[in-house]
Amino acid sequence: MSFFNKSKPSGDTLNDGHSTSLSLVDSRAGEKSGKYIPFAGKRGRSSGGVKNVFDGTSNAHKKPQSANTANKTKGDVTAQIATANQPTKKQNKAANASPKANNKTTAERTEAVGKKKGKKGGNGSMVTSTTPTQEIQAQRNPLRYEQPRGKLKIMFLGGVGEIGKNMTVFEYGDSIVILDAGMSFPGNDMPGVDVVIPDISYLVEHREKIKGILLTHGHEDHIGAMPFVVKKLGGKVDVYGTRLTLGLVENKLLEHSAQDNVNFVPVSDKSIVSLGDFTAEFIHVSHSVAGSCAICLRTPVGTVFHTGDFKVDYTPLGNEIMNLNRIAEIGKQGVLLLMSESTNVEKPGYTMSESVVRDTMNKVFQDAKGRRIIVATFASNVDRLGMIIELARLYKRKIAISGRSMVKYIETACRVGQMSVDNDMIVDIDKIGSIEDGKLVILSTGSQGEPMSALTRMADGEFNKVTIGANDTIVISANPIPGNERDVYTVINKLYRLGAVVVYSALSAVHVSGHACQEELKLLYTLIKPKYFIPVHGEYRHLKQHAMLVEKLGQKRSNIIIPEIGDVVEVDKNTFKVVGQIASGNIMVDGLGVGDVGNIVLKDRLSLAEDGILVCVVGVDKKTYDIVSGPEVVSRGCFFQADGDNVNPTEEIKTLVREELANDANRQSMSTVKSAVQRVVRKYFRNKFKRNPVVLPVVLEV
Repeated sequence: MSFFNKSKPSGDTLNDGHSTSLSLVDSRAGEKSGKYIPFAGKRGRSSGGVKNVFDGTSNAHKKPQSANTANKTKGDVTAQIATANQPTKKQNKAANASPKANNKTTAERTEAVGKKKGKKGGNGSMVTSTTPTQEIQAQRNPLRYEQPRGKLKIMFLGGVGEIGKNMTVFEYGDSIVILDAGMSFPGNDMPGVDVVIPDISYLVEHREKIKGILLTHGHEDHIGAMPFVVKKLGGKVDVYGTRLTLGLVENKLLEHSAQDNVNFVPVSDKSIVSLGDFTAEFIHVSHSVAGSCAICLRTPVGTVFHTGDFKVDYTPLGNEIMNLNRIAEIGKQGVLLLMSESTNVEKPGYTMSESVVRDTMNKVFQDAKGRRIIVATFASNVDRLGMIIELARLYKRKIAISGRSMVKYIETACRVGQMSVDNDMIVDIDKIGSIEDGKLVILSTGSQGEPMSALTRMADGEFNKVTIGANDTIVISANPIPGNERDVYTVINKLYRLGAVVVYSALSAVHVSGHACQEELKLLYTLIKPKYFIPVHGEYRHLKQHAMLVEKLGQKRSNIIIPEIGDVVEVDKNTFKVVGQIASGNIMVDGLGVGDVGNIVLKDRLSLAEDGILVCVVGVDKKTYDIVSGPEVVSRGCFFQADGDNVNPTEEIKTLVREELANDANRQSMSTVKSAVQRVVRKYFRNKFKRNPVVLPVVLEV
């Protein structure tokens, strides 16, 4: 495991072997290239500085060149931008004399300047000589928007009526944009299933229309299905996201050998990308993982704003404050549709700041002098992991990491510059015996009581690398996910029995949610002021509560849609309705099998778990189908024959099978013999035990 002691990456490479092709493109060139357009310089200022979003550098300090020099120096984009800011006398005269010229859209004027002053980019696209403000305005008001060719279709493949599996499809004309590609974990009614992903049959059918995948952040419920999706789509797909998000996606693709199916395009706050008929702007939001973004999607029928997962945190870790200013600007420009997350809509007030957790954890470190500290949290909560590492550095403690996912997240965060870890701070988990308890912090998985996680095995005494004792302070820095409460509290009870001090969310503020509560949802809605509203990211009760919340803020009920998975919503300035359904549902991943586990298989697994299995073997004459051997009965999980019981179910089943097969009507073919055996055994169990085991008749021809 290697970590990099640096704060920011440099160069145009996301990771070794995965270079990015980056250029400034206008709205028309971007339709073909699919490359992103970073915001250049500060808003409203014609500085001519083009910021590199990958290494944080800027060429704004360079002295602007003359017009002639700028035209001669083809590689100096800054000089061209500076020159374009000064219109000629001829241009001014023409603009004043011609009302028609004055009525041209910004996009038209930008295109004209680009043709006159632009230069060819490395990919053949035109690099326009516009000011930063002009550049963004050209993206927001392209000419094609003035004559829409139809209605925008929004299709929901996951993330509504459920927590997880987030995936939304936007389609207009010949362009499709996908927002997120997440997975969900199986419920108790899906035994043996590893993960659940969306059904993308519609996307496969319309593969040629797909312009790219936009990722809001790096949580599993938003990126977990990426390896399966890109493999199914085939070819190469442009994937847009922040550096940390793409780094986490890359890890997943490498595990599934799908890294050749994507073209990574890193973006940052205020980056703009052009994808066919769509233009998307990424806006930084606060959440429980760094690099989270909302998406402002400019469409031919109007602006759609998707919040992604967010909370309003005025004192976040890392000083990455949510860009409320930009959100307010977008609201003032007019938003046709707001799609807002609903996870915490039932909770009044505001979500606590992550800085509260920092204060609590600092006190834990202060109180744990001479004691070993073990912290279990979500591996994806990079900011919190970074905060714990900083506290370990402050209190001069070594760090050991337990859990493969924890290691991967930290390595990725260091690689993309989101986290800094000194190599001499890291100690291998196998060598912690040589470290004093008071000089050690262990970062561990298992905050949800997962059976095979490091913390659960520690609690069970089955983790040979760490033995829990009275000198341990254990912090569970996470709230139990609904459904996991029993597992979490079982682990806590076991840790207490071993003598450890346990700190968890019911006792101290060691965890805060990454999702907005009611007042934050109200704030964002008020800033956006949309014409239409769709609640997303939540179970149906969450979506319903969110709809009721915005109604109180003045939204018309007729302008709210609570979608179901598979719904197709059609929207323009005068239309907002559900017009149909597309293929959708759950695709279950079991081991290496994708989609080979269906309802019938699940039903059998549930029957096996609840009622067991019985195998009845009968040998029959291959001509007459008379019984020549057996029947023999083997059962597992059906019944237990105790000593002294008068009734032997096995013998009763044998007798009933012989009697049933004595009837000539049941011995006409192999299939009739099997059916007869299965029928009589099932009837016996229903009447005798009120059970329905899986019955497997095995008929051998002799």
